[in-house]
Amino acid sequence: MSKYYYAVAAVAAVAIPVLYHLNTREKKTQRKRKMSFTSTGLGLGSFPPEAEVKDPNINTAIYFDDCPAAEDVAESIIQPLLVYERFSQVPDLAKHIFRPSTREVKPIDLVRQIDIDGDEMLTNNTIVDKCQAKLGEGRDDLPWWEILIVRNSGSGSSACVLRVHHVIGDGLALVSAFQKILKNTKGTAIETPLTSKTSSAPKTAKKKKNPFMMFMSLIAATAHCLTLAATKHDDDTAFSKMNNPRLRHSGKRDFLIFPTIPLDFVKKIKTAAEVTINDLCMAAVSHAIYCYCKSQNDPVLESKQSKIQCRALLPVGFPRETDGPDYTESALTNAWCMASCEMGVGYSDITDRLQ
Repeated sequence: MSKYYYAVAAVAAVAIPVLYHLNTREKKTQRKRKMSFTSTGLGLGSFPPEAEVKDPNINTAIYFDDCPAAEDVAESIIQPLLVYERFSQVPDLAKHIFRPSTREVKPIDLVRQIDIDGDEMLTNNTIVDKCQAKLGEGRDDLPWWEILIVRNSGSGSSACVLRVHHVIGDGLALVSAFQKILKNTKGTAIETPLTSKTSSAPKTAKKKKNPFMMFMSLIAATAHCLTLAATKHDDDTAFSKMNNPRLRHSGKRDFLIFPTIPLDFVKKIKTAAEVTINDLCMAAVSHAIYCYCKSQNDPVLESKQSKIQCRALLPVGFPRETDGPDYTESALTNAWCMASCEMGVGYSDITDRLQ
């Protein structure tokens, strides 16, 4: 008889935690979704105040010959986006949530207009100057984003600048949200890699991953992250000497316009090299650093060559849902982390750098 008691006890020991987990998980889904550690950190700031680092704002400028009216921008762009929780509410960093504003937020309140009269350079300089403005606290409890209209009545173009504080969401989340209001020239929805049901990449059979190998990979990755700070510093090249060890930021940013490179040309290189566009961008930055060190007759580059250590922190986005019943609450998020990546600065051959 005691065997039956032991069996019942064993089943209860397993069933009770499982039922408790399912019960609490259902309740948690009804609670207000809290901000992630990354989102909170972006709101509070990742650097000490004495570093004087500007807020992590995402600024995107679109130039127009005939700039739209502020009322049209408010109605066509801002109004539809206010259905999203993070676009309509204000971060409460102490409680790690987004809360309703203490004031009535009208779409036109999130439009800021600057009138100028001059050439294209004046438009660019105005954008750079006005984009230094804070989007966080001190704006009468408005949500942490805006559209800045630079209306140029002179010979230069006008511009609409979308300015979003990073606490609202990352690039992938913003793309997913904005495609709800953007249409192509045919009036149909724009498909992105996040929502497209078709892909140009060949379909390959998914191999079932070995749980033991996945566990060992997790252990190795965790050990790598924990010991990253203990690894040796990057080599002291002519490029790394430009960095200020005190992390002080002057608050000034230079506006540089690079020559336009046709996307078709970039895609041809990508296809020929069998790499991604991200790989090409990384290789281009790496080669620029290499050329700079070469022009400075850097002795470290000459002595170490391909063995030079020069790393970069790259943001890696996590998969996320593209739709659902609570999409307006869950769409905007910061689902990413930084990964330390060797840049391959010491390679003189572009093919070696890409690999």
